[in-house]
Amino acid sequence: MPTTVAQGDLAEVLRLYDELVTETRKEDGCINYELLQRTDNPCELVLAEEWESQEHLDAHTHTEHFVRLVAALDKLETAAPAQIFTKVL
Repeated sequence: MPTTVAQGDLAEVLRLYDELVTETRKEDGCINYELLQRTDNPCELVLAEEWESQEHLDAHTHTEHFVRLVAALDKLETAAPAQIFTKVL
């Protein structure tokens, strides 16, 4: 689900996500971790991630960088609840 950011906070949000994406891609079990920005509304972002297992995803949510950066992002964005999908093919 998309995250919405105020125009005045966009630069700071992108800085925080840059660190989150960079650090997360180093984690064991991370297959893919990307921040996508809507082309017609740059203040709308989506984080797309793929993990080897639910256990890897769970471990990710307890890392220092995740806890710290998500707390900072929560103050600057309006996010819909996370949705988790499983590969079927």
